Amino acid sequence: MPLNQQQIETFANRGVIVLKGFFGAAATDKISMYLDVLPDKQSNEHEDAKYYETSPISGESILVRIENVVGEHNAGLRNLLLASKTNECLTQLFGEPPVLFKDKINFKMPGCRADKLHQDQAAGWNHYSDFFISMIIVVDENRKENGALSFMNSGNYERKLMTDEWKPLCENDPPYSPEDEYIMLEADPGDVVFFDSYVPHGSPPNASDKCRRNIFLTFNKLSDGDMRARYYEDKWVSYMPNDAAEARTDKSFRV
Repeated sequence: MPLNQQQIETFANRGVIVLKGFFGAAATDKISMYLDVLPDKQSNEHEDAKYYETSPISGESILVRIENVVGEHNAGLRNLLLASKTNECLTQLFGEPPVLFKDKINFKMPGCRADKLHQDQAAGWNHYSDFFISMIIVVDENRKENGALSFMNSGNYERKLMTDEWKPLCENDPPYSPEDEYIMLEADPGDVVFFDSYVPHGSPPNASDKCRRNIFLTFNKLSDGDMRARYYEDKWVSYMPNDAAEARTDKSFRV
């Protein structure tokens, strides 16, 4: 499923494109089934690394993220996500082949806090490269009430850090300002979003009773090298996984 020229130009100008129905119903169902078992799966250290937080809404400990999932320990899921069409689209956007840098599943459970407006590049990524592209695979319906993502879609952002590292761009929940420059992506299972590491985005809390699971795969250019192992070695030192009994608070938000 190669991108057309208009999609490539839109990405270059706005930093984000949406591909409806990128994964068919059968593939999306298989992806969802993999995610169903991950919360209770017993894994080796740092594989399927889980992060828990205390809900600011209910006060309960909830799973918010699992990282380092797309490895050989989950080969079936890896093969589904890193399909040839994924590689083809990213090669068109980068202008050269991609390399997987990191991955995570955001489990936006009922009661989950907002993800403040931010640029992904602010998460210390300048230590590895100055440009990344992330791919969101939508697993559950993304709607306003369960914390659908909001992206700047005007292209009016700087292709550099607009704040200090680790800092959000603002503390507000969407709609962001100016409102006419942002769009809330109410996406469906199987849809895919490609966005660059500088485009501002965030999401409101999930105040509904519906989970909103999205997979985020982040890639760098082949010419920058394979930095995945180094990234996770560094991350485990500074931001270790935890368990439900050691749930962090929403004050621990990191972009």
